[in-house]
Amino acid sequence: MSAATKKEDIYGTWGSFTELLRSSLRAILANKMRSFLTTLGIIIGVLSVVAVVSILQGVFQSFLGQFSSLGGDTMFIRSNYEMFKDRREGIRRLKMTYENALAVGRGAQEVKAIAPFLMKQDTIAYRGRKDSTQIFGTTESYGPITSLGVETGRFIGAMDVATRRKVCVIGRDILDKLALPDQCLGTEIQIGRGTYTIVGVAAKKGGSLGQSEDDRILVPITTAIQQYGQVYANDLILLVQVRDPRKMDEAKEEISGVLRREHGLKFGQTDDFRIFTMDEILSQIKQFTTVSTLIVAAIVGITLIVGGIGIMNIMLVSVTERTREIGIRMAVGAKRAHILYQFLIESVTLATLGGVVGLLAGWGISVLTVTILRHTVTEGFPAAYVPVWVIFLSLGFAAFTGAVFGVYPAFKASRLDPIDALRYE
Repeated sequence: MSAATKKEDIYGTWGSFTELLRSSLRAILANKMRSFLTTLGIIIGVLSVVAVVSILQGVFQSFLGQFSSLGGDTMFIRSNYEMFKDRREGIRRLKMTYENALAVGRGAQEVKAIAPFLMKQDTIAYRGRKDSTQIFGTTESYGPITSLGVETGRFIGAMDVATRRKVCVIGRDILDKLALPDQCLGTEIQIGRGTYTIVGVAAKKGGSLGQSEDDRILVPITTAIQQYGQVYANDLILLVQVRDPRKMDEAKEEISGVLRREHGLKFGQTDDFRIFTMDEILSQIKQFTTVSTLIVAAIVGITLIVGGIGIMNIMLVSVTERTREIGIRMAVGAKRAHILYQFLIESVTLATLGGVVGLLAGWGISVLTVTILRHTVTEGFPAAYVPVWVIFLSLGFAAFTGAVFGVYPAFKASRLDPIDALRYE
């Protein structure tokens, strides 16, 4: 056996891969509109996956960005509304108060710092200019725990909290919202029904979770409770920083013991509060993102099957149209394997091109959607993020669909009788 023959035996099919690919592209481009309509199902499927997943991943990355300043030594505590079918009933019956926060600070040895806070959307005004923003009622510990710096002025102090002073620290976006002067320290602004003096401007933080962290105002928690009433006073969230991240479980047990005593819970009664560590929160976020992605993938899988059926149908038509061409190729020495791989590669190429179009279109739609949301909902909506695994997964599924649904047409083409194929009109 000659060297040339050995090479043909070993590399025969794959050695002509480049030529087969060129032949596939020529066949696809010869009927551009038909090829486009054939891959429409693949395009829509990949487009849907990329658009939805990129937005979900953008939100997830935004979560990570928001909590990056909170290390593994922090946890959140809130009322356990899951005890009640109706959340409103839980808000009416459960309590998480400023006094609870003080008790945790005193009674839990593993707690380094604690910052209770409440949130309330409220109107703001300055010299006839009005708008609305998120009001944070909190304490002097909130800044150090969250690494929230102050660009000018100072942060809320312990004396502000103790004496219920009407002072505030504003985010950078508030300067534009109310057209405040650059040197705004000492300026009085209206927050709801109260008049507050600006004592600081927070350092720029950027957008997160669809909400700009610079579009908020921080006030002493005691002042906020006085202004917004008992409903908000009983529904605080406690942000806790522990001394040693390695003793997180011990800290949770201490905090749980203090709160159970504060709430008068007896042995065997369910906790009326929930404690979330940063790891648990991020785990829940990842779980939500994963489940959402799987649901989208399952729905899109149906679209890909439809697209695959379309590819199989058009490839069967193509085999019929090119029967005489197949006969000529066999007559001049093409093997059945060459014919099979020619049509299989054409099917995979067609599906992969549809995947590329869907990938680009999905990315474009996700960017457009985020842009619209930033103009209509909030400027802080997270940017779309397309992970590398989404790109490879989308193109991989598209190619796999083309391969699966292209096998039968390719096999049918390879099994044609050369003589009958040459006679075909």
